[in-house]
Amino acid sequence: GGGGGGGGGCENASSWSSSCRRWEVAPSPRRLLATPRRATPRLRALRGDEWKAIAPPGFTPSALNLSYDEHEADALFERVTEVMDEVDVDAQSAPGGGVKLTASQKRALDAFWLSCGVASASHRASLVREGGKRGLFRDPRRVVERVTELEDSLWRAVGISEIDVGLCVGRFPKVLFFEPDFLIERLRLLRDLLPNVNLRKVIERNPQVLGMDMTCTLPAKMRELSVLLPHVDVIHLIETHPKILSTNVSGNVAGNLRQLKRLMSEVGVEDIGVEMMVTRAPRLLTSDVDGTVRERMRAIERASPGTFRRYADKPASAARMLCASEKVIDRIAFLHETVEEGERGSEIAAVNAPAGTFSKKHPGFEAWQRERSKARERERSADTGAL
Repeated sequence: GGGGGGGGGCENASSWSSSCRRWEVAPSPRRLLATPRRATPRLRALRGDEWKAIAPPGFTPSALNLSYDEHEADALFERVTEVMDEVDVDAQSAPGGGVKLTASQKRALDAFWLSCGVASASHRASLVREGGKRGLFRDPRRVVERVTELEDSLWRAVGISEIDVGLCVGRFPKVLFFEPDFLIERLRLLRDLLPNVNLRKVIERNPQVLGMDMTCTLPAKMRELSVLLPHVDVIHLIETHPKILSTNVSGNVAGNLRQLKRLMSEVGVEDIGVEMMVTRAPRLLTSDVDGTVRERMRAIERASPGTFRRYADKPASAARMLCASEKVIDRIAFLHETVEEGERGSEIAAVNAPAGTFSKKHPGFEAWQRERSKARERERSADTGAL
């Protein structure tokens, strides 16, 4: 099996062992930060006298440049264990359950999660908070085993390799509590529901999907999306925007779609055009249509009146503009204020241009935009004060 271990025994006191399996230590935070994004530490089982990778045969840690200091990693693990052993559950109990960790204990857990591949500071902070609530501080060895089991299960179930396990754990700590057999069954059901989809990307972007009911809830969401968007490839929509599976499709998504159709009808875009828009920019279905999206449209129309009527038959371009940031939308206003009409180019070209390219072509934009942003903030403050 992919995660089975045999031979070797557990006599090596410096290794992390479980059920007579030994695992290579995770890289130190310093080394991990120097490795590529997908260089999540991949642990390998010792069989006989030879290390065997859990991952596919073609994978070797050296390909990811994991030249880390084993003794430094061991020392980090021991420090974390010592600090966590000092937690006084009775004295540090928090209202509502769990424990209130001290600053030094939080720092130790943060370093531990970094060594496990959780690169995002916000994700590590979330895991530290969960540590106090769910007892993740109690047994660092068991947590490491769970991370390893997660990676192994992903490979054994559906052949997923090279996944950023740290990202999955950071976004959805609950995944650490799933038993391997349970997780493998879920993954195989997910593959049946989403054939030919890149499951690695889906799980990295929305690991909460692993906690969903694959026999009832998920199929129901897919059916609801098919009814809402009859001209859209729902499976492709889920692949490009997995977050939609974590939303209330019959409530929030359906409401956003109605609002978006109503909004776009004001500028001549038909319903089927709106469906094409959400195919190209699925996050419109989970955005604040009456708030953020409407304001973006107004800002673009103020800068260049009639833009969306001109793009009514180009849903992909219209969707891209509605998903642009405030600063990017300011490019359209800048061009209309400072550049001759024949030299401006199209609105979508301004929105799609890389930041460096646009600034190089229009060196005055950055200073202009800063002043415009300040003026906008003053207007907002004045409106808030008036309320």
